[in-house]
Amino acid sequence: MSPEALILAVSAIVRPTSTAAVVAMLSTRRPQQLLVAYVLAGLAFSIAIGTLVVVLLHGFGPAGSHEAGRRLIGTALGVVALCYAGAVWVGWLPRPRAETAHPATTWMRRHMQDLSPSNAAAAGVLTHLPGLVYLTALNAIVGDATSTLDSIVQVVVYNAIWFSMPVVALVVSVHRPSEMRDLLTRMTSWARRHRRAITVVFFGALGAYLLVACGPVGPLPG
Repeated sequence: MSPEALILAVSAIVRPTSTAAVVAMLSTRRPQQLLVAYVLAGLAFSIAIGTLVVVLLHGFGPAGSHEAGRRLIGTALGVVALCYAGAVWVGWLPRPRAETAHPATTWMRRHMQDLSPSNAAAAGVLTHLPGLVYLTALNAIVGDATSTLDSIVQVVVYNAIWFSMPVVALVVSVHRPSEMRDLLTRMTSWARRHRRAITVVFFGALGAYLLVACGPVGPLPG
């Protein structure tokens, strides 16, 4: 497993949008059915997207250009991460209020009042749409993998780690749903209070690392 992808997977385990969805499901009378739909739909979607990306990256261009292309992608992602961290730091981006700016949260606020397995499945997809962190992890996986099959296996492992929070919530909800709900609520409240600092530090560090790790990209093979 790529060390970069592993670290990124761990960093993405607890996110405000996915945690809010899990807390809503734990507040129902039968959270297990909803959590199963949430995990299965989200995993299927995320693994499918990840598999498609790594297969395309492996098959793009001659073998000698793979590393140069991966470094170019890494550099571009690093620049985006630094720009985003800087924009949040100086206040160019408005601070989200109760996360209403996120499309997944907006959808959940409309549908979580009448939870059903289909709504939970849709939430599983919406809260795991590919973002900067996932694309960075996929790029790292392609650089580490020895084959396309190895890349796909690493994508599956990454997603297994990424979805570990709702999976643990599903297991604990059998006997202690309220305790798990209260724990996630406290974690979400803390993350909200420190969201700006967390965003600046995380994306700033990620962007700086990518720029240093990818380094100057030389001319592509002729």
